[in-house]
Amino acid sequence: MKKRLLIGLAVLGVCLLAGVLAIRRSRPDPIYQGKTIKAWAMQLFSPNAGVREEATTFFRGMGTNAVPGLITLLESRDPIWRKMLWADTPKLPRRLHFQMVRHSRVPEQGTVHQAAAMALTIIGPDAKAAVPALGRVLRSGEREARWAAAAALGSMGKTSVPVLMDALRDTDAEIRQAAISGLAQLGVEAEPAIPGLIEELKDPKEAIRVATICCLGRIGPRAVPALVQAIEQEKGLVRQGAAKALRSYVAARTAAAPALLRMLHDEEAASRQQALVTLGAIHAFDEPALTAMTQALKDPVLEVRIAAAMALGGVRWKAQPAVPALTEALKDESPALRSNVVRTLGIIGAPAKAALPELTRMSEEDTDPSVRAAASEALARIQGGQGK
Repeated sequence: MKKRLLIGLAVLGVCLLAGVLAIRRSRPDPIYQGKTIKAWAMQLFSPNAGVREEATTFFRGMGTNAVPGLITLLESRDPIWRKMLWADTPKLPRRLHFQMVRHSRVPEQGTVHQAAAMALTIIGPDAKAAVPALGRVLRSGEREARWAAAAALGSMGKTSVPVLMDALRDTDAEIRQAAISGLAQLGVEAEPAIPGLIEELKDPKEAIRVATICCLGRIGPRAVPALVQAIEQEKGLVRQGAAKALRSYVAARTAAAPALLRMLHDEEAASRQQALVTLGAIHAFDEPALTAMTQALKDPVLEVRIAAAMALGGVRWKAQPAVPALTEALKDESPALRSNVVRTLGIIGAPAKAALPELTRMSEEDTDPSVRAAASEALARIQGGQGK
């Protein structure tokens, strides 16, 4: 017992000495509008929206003038003595440990770093001087601060791309994922990162691969080859994510359509469904695509059949060759499918005149009121000559 007490007193003495030295060396922080930069940054955590907005307005107004102080916060570290005091060490008697920590602040390094990163995000590209410090926080062990740093880097523009690319090579999966989220925020400015992102498609962690697909989708058309490659080589959520990312690129129809058509043979219904959604979104209207979408109207899974009907609607009057198959699909037992098929026939318009008898019958006799209403609307569109 005596030995433990002596150890505790020795640790206490060292900590007190370190604390005194730290106090002597510290300098008062500059005051802006009555508060320090740290106080303004910590205000961003307030549960009160008005208080957070006040801090946001402050940092927008300060702009680059606040950056040096925020960099200082990013580089701040909890004193070793404070960490020692709050460490759960068995070397100190419980009562003595309690007496020591009650007079010391809780370690706040991670929270301060997070607050500084949040403030830099508000300032945006004008805070590019903070990019190196944010990169160091990104690769630190503080989880919340890491993601806040990634968001801040994502707001900085192309200046932050090299730092985020370097983080893609980290052995820590979460650091890589945070870096990918930052690159996704940059959008087209992240184009130099495409080769590194392609490598991430091979990551064993599905969350990393899915995040990468989303990022590539936001970069733009130059990422299309990588997305097509993912459709060809990946499975499951990754393959579906790649197809989903391609929906915005109508110009990529020629490059993407062959891979999407092969995706229609995927064992997973969700993959077939997403392939159809994307084919419709990019307006794939050539004969192979129309044939594949038409055949999918007979898929054993309802959601896939609905996606096929909607995809055909996406190519509008050019889906005329599918009208016989769509008319046959009106007999499906699912009201949801019948309703979507009816809407697609209405979208096709005048070229869907062959379906008029069946649509007339449905507008009067279908057991589902929403289907009857949709059929009446489709009749008006077709008879009114809409479409081609």
